[in-house]
Amino acid sequence: MEVVSHYILMPGMLRLSRLNLLFGMNNSGKTKLLHLLRSLSSPHLLMEYPADLSCAITWFDPELRKALVDVRGRWLEYRVDDRRVALPPRPYRVLSLGSEAYRGRFFRLKASSVPGIAEFLGVDRWTARTVISNMPVMLPDVMSEVAFYGDDVKISYRKDAFGEEELGQVAVWFYALAVFAELQARVEPTILVLDEPFVSLHPVAQRHVLELFESATWTFQVILAEHSPTAYERRHHGWSATVLVPEGERQSRISQEDADLERIGGG
Repeated sequence: MEVVSHYILMPGMLRLSRLNLLFGMNNSGKTKLLHLLRSLSSPHLLMEYPADLSCAITWFDPELRKALVDVRGRWLEYRVDDRRVALPPRPYRVLSLGSEAYRGRFFRLKASSVPGIAEFLGVDRWTARTVISNMPVMLPDVMSEVAFYGDDVKISYRKDAFGEEELGQVAVWFYALAVFAELQARVEPTILVLDEPFVSLHPVAQRHVLELFESATWTFQVILAEHSPTAYERRHHGWSATVLVPEGERQSRISQEDADLERIGGG
């Protein structure tokens, strides 16, 4: 993605791999950058504020394609391969959950139930049951089977799957999320966008979740925005890292340079 002009982000290029970490201070523009990445599937995110912006996003389908996105106040235009289109091209599906969703749902929903998983994923109960049924198939090293008792679910974990017993109950949300994303990815290109998901999550659980996404079995793309030290330490484990560097009072620079990443780590 190339940011051409933006009211927070300076012009710059963002190259994405399968696993991506995005770092930045609060109000540095992480969420705004994620909105640009989601602009080909969720245009309403760009219209929250009447501010001008322009970006270009390229993808393979299977040949290289390019979309230009321009916002001028309340006016939004898409151009795909130099041709104006009325609707966004939607070349990929975006599954997105942010910190507010996690903060409210971790302690309110029942992880070991079909309704709990359904509400967390934002899907119907049939879809949630399908996701749960596929968890032992897609996570054979973690769990051996699941059993349904009405709406309740009993998960049988592999011995020594976790360092701490309570970790399984916390991690089950992310297991369901990963399996749901993979099932979607087998139908259409899918990007899982996580905006500061580690709020109130123990560092041991954070590392476990990061290792979960590092599995080579997944075909969906992950973009995880965080300022967690645990996430920062995992950047050499197959993750591409990007940092938003404050420049002046109101703008940030997009950087994937090692020097900028080291600087933010030192801070």
